[in-house]
Amino acid sequence: MKRCFALLVVAFLSANVFAQEEGPGTAKGAAVDTTGKGYTAAFVIEPSTRRVLFEENAHLPLPTASMAKMMTLLITMEEIQAGRLKLDSPVTISPRASKMGGSQIYAKDGQTFPVQTLLAATMIQSANDAAQALAEKIAGSSENFADIMNQRAKALGLKETTFYDPHGLPNAANPKQINMMSAHDLAILGLELMKYPLMREYAKTPTMPFTNGTFTSGLTNPNHLVNPKKQNYYDAATGIKTGYSAPAGFCVTASAKRGDMELVCVIMGAKTSSGPTSSFALASKLMSSAFAQYNMATVLKKGAQVGQVNVADGSAKTVAAVAATDVRALMKRGEEGGVKVGLLPTNVTAPVRAGQQVGVVVVTQNGQQINRVPALAAGGVEKQPWWKKFWPF
Repeated sequence: MKRCFALLVVAFLSANVFAQEEGPGTAKGAAVDTTGKGYTAAFVIEPSTRRVLFEENAHLPLPTASMAKMMTLLITMEEIQAGRLKLDSPVTISPRASKMGGSQIYAKDGQTFPVQTLLAATMIQSANDAAQALAEKIAGSSENFADIMNQRAKALGLKETTFYDPHGLPNAANPKQINMMSAHDLAILGLELMKYPLMREYAKTPTMPFTNGTFTSGLTNPNHLVNPKKQNYYDAATGIKTGYSAPAGFCVTASAKRGDMELVCVIMGAKTSSGPTSSFALASKLMSSAFAQYNMATVLKKGAQVGQVNVADGSAKTVAAVAATDVRALMKRGEEGGVKVGLLPTNVTAPVRAGQQVGVVVVTQNGQQINRVPALAAGGVEKQPWWKKFWPF
């Protein structure tokens, strides 16, 4: 009898933790299949050209659940890049961080972890206590950190985004304060985060050994797309972040790569955690369709000359312009014709230094712009002597 009671207590506590992760069912933006396709919103984009390949309700602000942690991770990586933080900087767990619900590493008040460990826990385990600890390390409190999150969102041009916390858990004291983002904004945020090699590594990691004395089972990524042992494993998947709550439904910001082509796909408001109606299956379907329909081609190599740009007051009248990077074009398979590469020059005055931007390389297909990259000066041009204007001999 005592054993049965103990089991019931454990079950109750487990359900309570899960409920904390879910959030209140009455919160605004509850997941609804408004499309008739098993999701509330969807968005697919190719990162290098920023070409949108599919969208539905993509600009509708919806609850993010744990996908909000992508912004927490991005800001932390930017702090490291700026030299204000290091991967081995110690972070002491506060009483508040130690009491987080939902997915966690069960960090105890007063425990200390390096930043890198908390980054791994936030990305792979989706640990709320780790995200809270990073926010407090950077800004002193999650409220201060939310201000930074919103400022960064504004700088990225994310117009359908509002943050209240660094983790995505519901606020029991104020259920209306729930992180909101559109599928479009989540995709752009995912693109920014995946610019960091460490985040790319963690985003595709299915499991990682971890122990802190209170949590010994290791980190487990809830993204089934990157786990070969899961039903919804997708062999091309490279990340990025999942989210689940009652108001959000099952969500994923997914990424994948086949050959030279990458994709980011966002699914919001799916109804199941696995199987054919899950966010993972829906993302796989949309990404597979995009891979089948489109092809990434390099139409101009980095350093290839694209034309001449006029130089005012220079020892030479023009300077050769070259492509700053490989110029890639995303085209529908079977419709690769009609591609043209042109140079859009800027007004340039000497002196000109080699590598200075002197225009834009524009790629069009059948009159429609499909990509653009900077055009750089192939060499330097000195300023002509002042007297040349009056005595050009």
